[in-house]
Parts: sequence; C-alpha cells; structure tokens
Amino acid sequence: MQLALDSVGSIDFAYQPIVSTKTLVVHGFEALARTKATPFGSIIDLLEAMSDTKDLQRAESAILDNAIAKFARYEAAASTRLFCNLDSRLYEGECLSPDLMRDLLRPRSLPPGAICLEISERYQLRNWTNLIDLSKQLSACGMHTALDDFGTGMSGLHLLLRVEPNYVKIDQSFIFSIATNQRQQAVVSKLCGLAHSLGFQTVAEGVECEEDFRMVRDLGCDFAQGYHIARPTTELRKLTQNYTRCVAQITNGQMDEDVRLLLNKVSPMLTTDSLGKLEAFFDDNPDLPLAPAVDEAGMLVGVVYEDDFFSYRSSEFGRALMANKASAPRIGSFVRNCPIANATGSVEQILNSYVDTNSARGIMLADEGAYVGYLSNHALMRLALDRAVSIARDANPLTQLPGNRAISRKLADVTKTGAATSIAYFDFDHFKAFNDCYGFTMGDRALMMFADQIKDLARRTDIFAAHIGGDDFFLAVEAEPKEALQIIEDIRAKFGSDASSLYSPEDRERGGILALDRYGSERLFPMLSVSASVLHMPAGTNPCATSDLEERLNCGKKQAKRAPNGIAVVALSCC
Repeated sequence: MQLALDSVGSIDFAYQPIVSTKTLVVHGFEALARTKATPFGSIIDLLEAMSDTKDLQRAESAILDNAIAKFARYEAAASTRLFCNLDSRLYEGECLSPDLMRDLLRPRSLPPGAICLEISERYQLRNWTNLIDLSKQLSACGMHTALDDFGTGMSGLHLLLRVEPNYVKIDQSFIFSIATNQRQQAVVSKLCGLAHSLGFQTVAEGVECEEDFRMVRDLGCDFAQGYHIARPTTELRKLTQNYTRCVAQITNGQMDEDVRLLLNKVSPMLTTDSLGKLEAFFDDNPDLPLAPAVDEAGMLVGVVYEDDFFSYRSSEFGRALMANKASAPRIGSFVRNCPIANATGSVEQILNSYVDTNSARGIMLADEGAYVGYLSNHALMRLALDRAVSIARDANPLTQLPGNRAISRKLADVTKTGAATSIAYFDFDHFKAFNDCYGFTMGDRALMMFADQIKDLARRTDIFAAHIGGDDFFLAVEAEPKEALQIIEDIRAKFGSDASSLYSPEDRERGGILALDRYGSERLFPMLSVSASVLHMPAGTNPCATSDLEERLNCGKKQAKRAPNGIAVVALSCC
C-alpha cells in the first residue's frame, strides 16, 4: 500500500490529441499516465494496490495535480481542454470535490472549462448518488464530464439515464476497422444520433487508419482520437493545435443558406455569470424559452430553461438568495443538456436531430463544440416546410422520386464526404419497342414498377434513389464495391422477372415482341430489362467535379448495353 502511494510521485504523463473530425483542429488532450519509473506495470496495477478509498483519493488527487501541472506548461493549455481519467471506485466514498479541482487549477491559471473528468466503466458502480451529485457540481462550476470506453461495461446506458455528460467516448472495439464493418457502422451511427438528441458530443477512440477516420466522421462522430492522428507523447514540444497532416483531404462544410437566414445568434451566457445577468437576459429576450450557456472558451455546455429559472426565482427564498452575492448560485447551477446539431450539417441532419428529441424548445447549433446559434420551433418548421416544398417541386411527376436537382446535390455530397460510394445510372433496354406495342399507359406502368422497387430499397437501406427522366434512373449506394454490385445485380434480376408480367402470354412464350426495327425489317425485341453504368468511389477518394462523374457514367451506359450481364463499371479518371 505504502509502496503504491510512494510511487505516485514518479508517474510521468503522455498527452494524446482529441481532434475535430471536420477540421482536425485540436479540441483537447487526454492525459495518460506512464509508470516506467515505478515497480507497477501500469496505472491500473498501481491503483489496484490501493484497497482503501481514502488512499485512493489521495493518490488520484496527486495524479491529477501532476497531470495538470505538467500540461499547464504547454503554451496553449488555457485555450484547450485536458481529459483526465477518474477511478470510479472513488464514488463509493468521499469523492473528489469541485473545490479540490479548482484548487488544482488555480495555481496554474487554468479556467474550470479546461478540465474534463472521464468516468470509466471499468468497475461496476454501486453508489449512483455521489456520481450524480459530482456531475451536477462540476457542471455548475464550468467543468466537464465524459463517459469513457462507452459500450464495454454494464453501466453505460444506466449512466446516460442518470448523468448528463458533455461527451461520450465510444470504445475502440466499435471503431477498429469500422470502414469495412456495416454492423459497427450501424451502432455508431445510432449512438451519434442519440448523443445529439440528448445534448452531448461523441469521441471516437482508437482511430488507427484514414478509412476509419473518414467513416466515423461521416457517421456523425464529433471528435476522434487514436494512433492515426497522433500517438501519446510525453514531450510537450511535440504537441500542436492541428493534425491536418494525417488526412489527405479535409472537408470544410458550410452552413446551409436557409439555416443561416433562420438562425438566432443570440449572445450566450457564461456559466460563471450571475443570476442577475440571467434575469436581464430573459427580460431582453422575452420570446426565448432558454438561454444558451458556454464556458470561457465559447464551447456550448447546455442551456438554462426559462421555466427552471423562474421557478427558482419565485421560490420562498429565491429572491433573497439572488440578492446575496456571497451565497447566490451561478448560472452553471441551472445548466441542462439540450438537443444539438452540427451547424454545417445538412438540413435533413438538423431536422432529424430535432425530431429524435421530441423537444418542444428548438435546437442548438454548434461547430466543433463551439456555440453558433439557436433554431426555434418556428424556424425548424419553416426549414421542414421549405425543404418539403423544394422536394415536391423537384420530384418526378410520375414516379415522385427526387429529380435532377436532388441528384446534383447528392453528387456534390458524394464528392466531399470521402465515404466508399457506388453510383449507378440505370437505363431501360428495349423500352421504345414495348411502348410502341403496348402503349404509353403500359409504358408508365413499367416505369412505376421499377421506381417502386428502388423506392422500397431506399426506405429499407441507406440508399439514395432518383429519377433522371424518361427511362433513366439514378442510385447512390454507400458500400464497398462488391456489396454495391450485388445490390445492382439484384435490382436488375428482380425487375427482369417482374416486368415479364406486363407482356401477353404469347410474347412471354416467344421471349419478346416481334416488331419492325428502324430499317423496316421485322425482328424480335427482347423483353424489358435495365442496364447499369456503375462508378465506384473508394473511401478517401479525393473530391471530383460532378460534371466528370456524369460524363464517365454516360460513357458507361453504351458499354452496359453491350455487356453480357448488363453492367459496366467505369473508371474514375480524376481521382
């Protein structure tokens, strides 16, 4: 026991960056203990040697103090965030208090918002009360919390029900090789959606290659950490504020113009502001049901709801406590998590985050964690209505599938995201002969049959389907080439089978229609089918002009009609 306590002073610290998935600018660093100068193999072994909670608290205090003291020497320490692990066994006794945390920060001139304590799932929690109280107290004084290694223990979802963290760090077991694992992608995508609807942000742990980085970015992870970005280092001089060198192409998204016009950029409150300032905020903004709250760095930490504040103010001693500057709580005591969305995300992503919350008070927009503005219920309804009208105007009048403007937007998105995507142009074979023989009504039935088929596919999977016009259709599939080709082959096979029902028994038996060709000679026109020009864009492909994509796909249509299987895969010359 004493050996373990004596060894605490010999621990060194390495720091690993946590970066924005959008710009690779540093959001914070995680402090990782190094025990090479101690008889213990790891920090876990050292802490395991302490069975007494008081000794554990002494050790954790000393470890945190040393981690903060070293990090404070980094030139940008005050403008970034230090993520520090906290042994969850501390909640069984007297836990680290916010006062103690402030005492550790004050000599280093670091603001409270510079610290984020990571709550681990390593040990099963038995004392929820201490954890909940600590989380509230940390939030009240401007500090942050994160759930570490989320998904590895039994308490993760229980923690989300009881604690309002600022971050959830998704365990590396969900992230490793995610670019090629659809099940992992589905889990992480749903978790990111849940995170934004509940008002916290996600960190993908263990990102070890560029393909995985691009995938977690596209799935909605806000931040990333791992060897591909940078290994932990004990040398502060090696730390930097951006790691753009580790990714070939950065996606610099811009706010949608409709979102920008409807955004309320009301000035936020600091968590350290007085309740008097909060009262003045609501007096100056009588139409707002909430006040955005940020830390000293401008990072969104949540909101204060008008109802909560007015309930406190109208309580028996509320006014008296607000008047007492010595004992009055700060705004941070009333901060609650709120639904958030990426300010540069698509209108659909923002609306989905809002719908998932069942919220009646709008949604906050943030950019790399920094507060941007607020969209009210009215603004969101306007966005939804405008988007619905735009889709309706662009939809093909026969099939009601999205039209050419939607296709152009999709192609532009595909060239930016870097996710593995396959694009296909479908073109009917022998459609003119069928139309001439059976009439336009039956021709429309054939078009609707194919449209319904790809509509159903798009509803059940993450596929974008559209109608170019006439007998030309468009499909975008976010999948690896082999899987995408199988989907396209299945579409062709099903349509070929279904379309036979449109023919007379005689033509079905004959295998097609006897009709005159353009030269006046009678010949057999085979039954309806579709050919497909396909272009694969591997994960990490550099952006290309949409005109180049369209040109390559159009060239492939003639090749597809000559191909035995009706499919031509064309090369992407610009990437």
